[in-house]
Amino acid sequence: MFDEIEKTFCSKVEDRVMKTRCGYMDAISELCEELDLEPELVAKYLSKPIIEKIKVEAQSINLLPRGPQLFSEEGA
Repeated sequence: MFDEIEKTFCSKVEDRVMKTRCGYMDAISELCEELDLEPELVAKYLSKPIIEKIKVEAQSINLLPRGPQLFSEEGA
C-alpha cells in the first residue's frame, strides 16, 4: 500500500488541485481523509515542487512569514 502512495500521491494532489481549483493544503487534506491516511505519513512523499507551492500558499495566507523581497509591492 505504501509503495502505491509513494508513486502516485503527488500526481493525485496535482490532479485534485487542477480539477477542483482548491489549494494544495486542501487537496492534501482531502486526499488524506479519503484514503484514511495521516498527513504526517504522506508528508515525506511530497515532491519538492509541491512543498514549494505549499510554502507559497501558506505565506499568502500568513501561516508562514514571508521571506525578504527584492522589491516592495507598494512601489510597484
